[in-house]
Amino acid sequence: MKRHRGEPGLRVLFWRTDFVGIAMVVTGMFFLLVNFKIIPASDFVVPRVFGILFTMVGLIFLFFSGAGRWLTWFVIPAGAFLTLGIVTLVFGWNRFFSPDAASLFALGFGLTFLTLFYFRRGHWWVLIPCGVFIGLSIWVEMVSRFPVIGWHPIAPLLCLGISFFVIWLYSVQKQRMKWTLLVGALIVSGSFLYLLGILLARWSILWPVILLLAGLLFPLWMMVAGRRRREE
Repeated sequence: MKRHRGEPGLRVLFWRTDFVGIAMVVTGMFFLLVNFKIIPASDFVVPRVFGILFTMVGLIFLFFSGAGRWLTWFVIPAGAFLTLGIVTLVFGWNRFFSPDAASLFALGFGLTFLTLFYFRRGHWWVLIPCGVFIGLSIWVEMVSRFPVIGWHPIAPLLCLGISFFVIWLYSVQKQRMKWTLLVGALIVSGSFLYLLGILLARWSILWPVILLLAGLLFPLWMMVAGRRRREE
């Protein structure tokens, strides 16, 4: 069968546009929710125009990322413009530097690196900034919702440790990537100990409660272990 001379050049027309279609559907649903005032948007016309413009530019970058190879990295500017468009449309100029806007920015960048990992499974390192950005988003919301914890970086540390667990889970050579389990376990354990130290410092009643529970659980565990030995 004779191959067409222009076939290699026309391969660019057969991009993977399935994810782009999903992104367009989600973006269209978002604009519908904004029009029906289910999602609050800025009252000014200029931020709305710029928000829609940034979103369209992000979709264009996302479309070109479907060509594969090095164009896959266009996912990063696509996610940046999509996030910028949504933040501008929702918060406008007045609350552009508010904590909620910062949380949405961090979440958008985290999802951007997660999308890049969807296309480039071999680049496991993209999960590290993904975990950091998602942790930053949770961190900002946690400070506003739970002022007891304060500006302690517990959420970024916890999400960073979880990202190392995900790296090991999706790695092909799990024996070689065992160090990610160790790093993830150390970071997650450190974040929980950090949180426990903050809560013990703020609520002194937790310390005797923990000692009481530990004192009750230890003999119970000894009784269960003794029964198992007798049954064996």
